[in-house]
Amino acid sequence: MSTFTRAMWMKIRDGFESSKRTPTSNTTSNTSVPPYASRTYAFNGDVIMELDRQERVTHVSSSGPTHRPLFTVGVGVFDLLMLIIMYIVQRGTTLTSDTWIKMGGKYVPCMKALTYKAERDMYNSGLKSQCHAFLFPYQIYRFFTPMFLHGGVTHLLNNLVYQALAGSLLERKYGTKTFAISYILFGFSGNIMSALIRPKTVSVGASGAVYGLLFFCIIDNTLRIFTIKNLQDKIIQFLIMLLVIPYFVMSVFLDVDFSGRIDHAAHGGGALMGILVALFLCEMPEFITKRVPNGARRIQFVALVAIVGYFCISLLVFYIKPIRMK
Repeated sequence: MSTFTRAMWMKIRDGFESSKRTPTSNTTSNTSVPPYASRTYAFNGDVIMELDRQERVTHVSSSGPTHRPLFTVGVGVFDLLMLIIMYIVQRGTTLTSDTWIKMGGKYVPCMKALTYKAERDMYNSGLKSQCHAFLFPYQIYRFFTPMFLHGGVTHLLNNLVYQALAGSLLERKYGTKTFAISYILFGFSGNIMSALIRPKTVSVGASGAVYGLLFFCIIDNTLRIFTIKNLQDKIIQFLIMLLVIPYFVMSVFLDVDFSGRIDHAAHGGGALMGILVALFLCEMPEFITKRVPNGARRIQFVALVAIVGYFCISLLVFYIKPIRMK
């Protein structure tokens, strides 16, 4: 490297550094910063390189970090595996109510003792064999296991589509732990309502949990339309609702999985819990919270009390209400 080149570089560098120095003054200048103010020059061999040190601004969403839908994927895979096991137990392609009961479907005579002694003496031996001896006749796990069982391939696929749609959206926003607890609550609520209203029927399926997800998703996206400011985000939220609402409307009036068996009681129980959980978790817009002091926390408190009260009262009624085989 020649001495001349090094000397030229030092002059250039000194010139730019001197141009960056500004005298101290009590007044504030409104003049714009020259283009070279945000640049430095480095010497690398014979080449003078221009390094842009302008800072880049990263916009962070106020909604917090997104999460991977691990539970949504995991529960879908587990549902598929359970259906395969049911076909293996059935040893055929047509699942019967006996297989559903054996695998843990909702069947009230397995979940609490028959009210009258004469019926207990007559049916208990057969029920014990049909329901399995474990925890009979108080098999409370049947409040939960039906949400992972299905009546066939079409039944499973129908639930998986909307479970994946609503579930992935909610789990990405609220996190795997919160979403998993919510999903279990939806399914639990649906099975309780089904046991109260239809105690003599056998039912399986995640429809109660899916209805909870749908109502949770609808309320969450509706409220977000009022809480987010960006017009593009508002349009996205509206389009999401257009994908979710049709399933709810069709399932009320049509047999969407072509099974011939629709447990509307389970749907209603899941939907009710979906509303309560949404009120507890969702961000409320100002036109709702500003009407009462500390409005957001009051809504959360009321929703939490309603959730606990609903489960306590419904379980109390379930165990007090008489059950007969005929």
